[in-house]
Amino acid sequence: MIIPKGRKFFVYKAVFSTGERFPVVLHTDSLQPAVLATRYIIDERRETRQASTLEREVRVLCWLYEWCSFVGVHLETRLRSGESLSSKQIQGFSRWVRSGRQDKLVGTIGKVNAASGSMAVVLQPRTFNSYLSTIESFLVWAADEFIPKTDSSDDIRRSLRGVKRKIRRSFKAFKAVESVERARRYGLTDGELDELRKLTMPRGKLNPFRKQIQNRNHLIFETMLATGVRAGELLKIRLQDLPRGPKQTVSIVRQPDDAKDPRKDEPRVKTRSREIPIPRKLATELVKYVQQDRGQCDHPYLFVSSRGKVPLSRAGLSKFFLALQRHFQVSERRIHPHLLRHTFNDLLMDRAKQVGMSDDVRVKVQNFLCGWVEGSSQSEVYTRRFVEAEAWQLIGKYQEALW
Repeated sequence: MIIPKGRKFFVYKAVFSTGERFPVVLHTDSLQPAVLATRYIIDERRETRQASTLEREVRVLCWLYEWCSFVGVHLETRLRSGESLSSKQIQGFSRWVRSGRQDKLVGTIGKVNAASGSMAVVLQPRTFNSYLSTIESFLVWAADEFIPKTDSSDDIRRSLRGVKRKIRRSFKAFKAVESVERARRYGLTDGELDELRKLTMPRGKLNPFRKQIQNRNHLIFETMLATGVRAGELLKIRLQDLPRGPKQTVSIVRQPDDAKDPRKDEPRVKTRSREIPIPRKLATELVKYVQQDRGQCDHPYLFVSSRGKVPLSRAGLSKFFLALQRHFQVSERRIHPHLLRHTFNDLLMDRAKQVGMSDDVRVKVQNFLCGWVEGSSQSEVYTRRFVEAEAWQLIGKYQEALW
């Protein structure tokens, strides 16, 4: 266990014999868990959240405990007494989180990078708001737990409703407003996609990676583009999931809390298991990679780390995409794994339109391929560009007829 210096709390991830990964906030000095944060995760979140979501929420709760200790607020004592944080304290915590958890704030736009003296970018509104929502839910849960036990009057319910309303009103006031531009989540343009394919082409002139990992990186990129799988789903693909014989699909299989997965930060198949067809040429290249590059391993997972025959981790995948970002010249787009899922959906919708597929069938096909339950509204998030293009085409015809 690595204990950070200069902090009062840190997050530790316990790995049980069942394979479950359970994150917990620990006191740095005593290594004892923060009781209320642990109770909240066990009672309210553990059964309904993915492991990666739990870890993010525990990390945010750890920030709250750290900030409270910094400003002299004993959080657990206050919550147990039936009190919550004041509006000013919520504002102070919000600013601290938005600025990158730095003591010295620079206006409302960021923090000074001590090494370079340049201004660092603050959290994006969507991310910042999700962090605040975690704290809001925790404080509302604490109000439910402790206010009825400390209020002996006949107006317990009214008091509880008032406190919860105050908490929600405070967080609503400090959440960031997301601009229209930042709300858009589009896939890659043709030019951007062409540039990235050149950067990942094995033995290509623009490929910046070592020869030993060029083929692996190329197959990671093309597999994600061809199938639209999430990062966690890609990292969970096993040799037995590849196409073989008459099977021309790659299997995406849910295996939560897999005791055989040696990665402490276990990747996850987030939603439904499914079979996704892949091109025959890509299937052949994957088989060649297994035979020629991957080698013999003590685990069943397809993609391996460049540091040895261990499964590729989330950190390793992120490192690959960060390297692509550094060499990407076409635009200022941030390159990350999920961008390929958006690109997959954009291209899929274009093809559906070309073949004349009805909207009802298109949504069902998209839900199946992306692993969403039938009737899910997630497709609306991933088809924004397609809908906008249709809207522009329609209003163009309308305006032409009008004028």
